[in-house]
Amino acid sequence: MVADEEDLTEALARLELEGGDCLEIEAKTFAEYSRSALGPTLSAFANLPGGGTILLGVSEDPVKVVGVPNPHQQMQAVVSQARQGFSSRITVDTHSIELDGRTVVVANVQEAPVNAKPVRWAGNDAAYLRQYDGDYQMSLQEEQQLLMRHQRPREDTAPVPGTSISSLDDNLVRVFLRNVRAGSTSLREQPDKEILLNLNVLTDDGEVTLAGLYALGQYPQRHVPTLAITAAVLGGQTGPRASERLRIDGAVPRMLIAAVDWVSQHTRTDITFDQDGHGRNTHEYPLVAVRELIANALVHRDLSEPALSKGIEIRLKQDRLVISSPGGLWGVSVDQLGTQHGKSAVNERLYDICTFAADTEERRVIEGLGTGIRAVRDALREADMEPVRFHDTGVRFTALLPRSALLSPADLNWLSALDSTGLTVEQRHALVDMRHGRSWRNSTYRRRFGLDSEQARRQLQDLSNRGLAMISGTKGSTSYALAPAASLVKESAGPGQTAPGTRTPEEPQTPTTPGDPVGLSGNTLAVWASLETGARSRAQIAEATGLTRRQVGYALDLLRRSGLVSVQGGQGSRTTTYQRT
Repeated sequence: MVADEEDLTEALARLELEGGDCLEIEAKTFAEYSRSALGPTLSAFANLPGGGTILLGVSEDPVKVVGVPNPHQQMQAVVSQARQGFSSRITVDTHSIELDGRTVVVANVQEAPVNAKPVRWAGNDAAYLRQYDGDYQMSLQEEQQLLMRHQRPREDTAPVPGTSISSLDDNLVRVFLRNVRAGSTSLREQPDKEILLNLNVLTDDGEVTLAGLYALGQYPQRHVPTLAITAAVLGGQTGPRASERLRIDGAVPRMLIAAVDWVSQHTRTDITFDQDGHGRNTHEYPLVAVRELIANALVHRDLSEPALSKGIEIRLKQDRLVISSPGGLWGVSVDQLGTQHGKSAVNERLYDICTFAADTEERRVIEGLGTGIRAVRDALREADMEPVRFHDTGVRFTALLPRSALLSPADLNWLSALDSTGLTVEQRHALVDMRHGRSWRNSTYRRRFGLDSEQARRQLQDLSNRGLAMISGTKGSTSYALAPAASLVKESAGPGQTAPGTRTPEEPQTPTTPGDPVGLSGNTLAVWASLETGARSRAQIAEATGLTRRQVGYALDLLRRSGLVSVQGGQGSRTTTYQRT
């Protein structure tokens, strides 16, 4: 929630980092108040776990404070609409903040009580759902999902008609029973059927429960087709929409192994050499992190009747790996994940079964200790990658792993040429972004890397003390950019090799492509080259270069500051284009 100028600066930085699209922050450029424009957003934020913040007087693309003319009237209008325009009263905290001589109205919308959801807007009697890029009208199934969450989920114990013990996979059951006897003091002496009854795999009537079928069934999808995973590689606007599509089915232990294998096969694998001289495969994403996130999606997916129309999705995009499942968190918030109190099972019986379930090679589905998210974060940190991001909309839970987070060989070579001993993962990534034209503030740094204000200040100051970053501005607007000495450092090379971009004494410095300005490199050069045929929008540049919108934005900022690119179009318009000067 945004409470003061520092929070507002951080929120603007968040919007800038994410290209104006943000789950819990909505920016609107209001000259006059519009009930129809705010109705869906107020409904969506009230239905969103944790609520959200509306910023009136801020444009999204580019992110810029434009201000509002009548802040007091607009604050009154927001509060009035929130009280009277919905199926249940929405609590909104409003205040105004002055920034850069302009006034922004901040409306912090609190999440509605569970029993009040879904909150419907009286304007069209519809309930809205917040997605990463805007507000969407809920489907009937999504409304039913929220209604089902008025009570503790118990759907995993429901019997599946037409099933019996013969519907279970004998091999998976054999491993399951062996693990139960080895891990339970009370059940180790019980007969097989009693164990299956006590752990809610079977009902007293001999039918298989939904949890039992899902975790140990021969082919659960015969009875519930959507208890599966769909995986696909998503292309850009000019290529095929999706490729390498695969339906991954079977019981949970088999789906988990198959899904991790699919990610491994469709992401980059490099060969790295240790100090002992032995080459080893290094995956683009640490597979331990991938496995934990897929296991979480399988075990914690919503098993209520409305959610059974939806499946788990794995999507490999140009800039990220996305793993999403139906339903949201239960009894825990996104901020608590991976902490001491961040363990809460959506499906208690399924979770219990999966602590003992394993494939025939004894690979367990979960440990049951609540350490999975910490293992994900540790693996990404050790791999020099950015943290995983989680989004909970209440009806769908998503984990995002930035694909561009893995540092390129060229950037790694450049870092190795610096005096970078003892730098943190965050500092290394920040330096690489600086190399490509990015500058940092305390707020943008801590938002990007999940640090508190003191940690961000200490790390940025350390970069300055090392002579790697230079400071500009005063308190409140202090920024850090790459120091000139660091920008001149060439990529390192092995003995007898010439580092990329390094010139021999007799070799004149020439542009990479005829007509390209001297001094451009990396992403900036790629963006410059994409403008050779004429003006393009930011989205078109991202499509042409394969870069993320954030990377494109950094490069365009550098090109504009250098006088090499001009902007065509109005502020805040997604149709704004960029062309060479």
